[in-house]
Amino acid sequence: MIIIELKSSLLDITASIIQGSIIGPAAYVVTAGDLAATVSGNSLCKFADDTYLIIPASNVASRHIELANIQNWANRNNLKLNCGKSCEVVFTVSRRRRRHAAKPAELSDIVRCRTLRMLGVVFADDFSITQHVQQLVTSSAQTRYALRVLRCHGLSNAALQLVYGVTVVARLTRRQWPLRDLL
Repeated sequence: MIIIELKSSLLDITASIIQGSIIGPAAYVVTAGDLAATVSGNSLCKFADDTYLIIPASNVASRHIELANIQNWANRNNLKLNCGKSCEVVFTVSRRRRRHAAKPAELSDIVRCRTLRMLGVVFADDFSITQHVQQLVTSSAQTRYALRVLRCHGLSNAALQLVYGVTVVARLTRRQWPLRDLL
């Protein structure tokens, strides 16, 4: 009998939160407990491993201060702010309700976007969710087409209803179907 023993080489952990790990979001929530906005009136919203910095128009000049604060916090916690995944959205109020103010100059490290996906919902810079609704409608129409194909290939009505529930209804209502409903 031949026994071969293989050992992996050891590597240093160079970050306090391992990206893509099961415990990553929970570790971030614990680590981000001390992350706070520095300027009164600004706020930080944290959810799982996402952080949203909200700055009202009255504090627009504090954007650089807040960004530096977040970068310093990340450095202290052995993290790195991924500017490539970060974006700035300047939300505007309808011109009918208020005079249109000039948008602030763009930040050097962060790209400015017209939309923001927050908690699975796409918001446009005018507070519209039209793009989100359109994505839901398109995705649901594609699923309905797939269900028609399945029906043509002999899938029973009961099975079609189940597939519809776990795809279209779940997508629209964000409902997670228990495994016992699928069996």
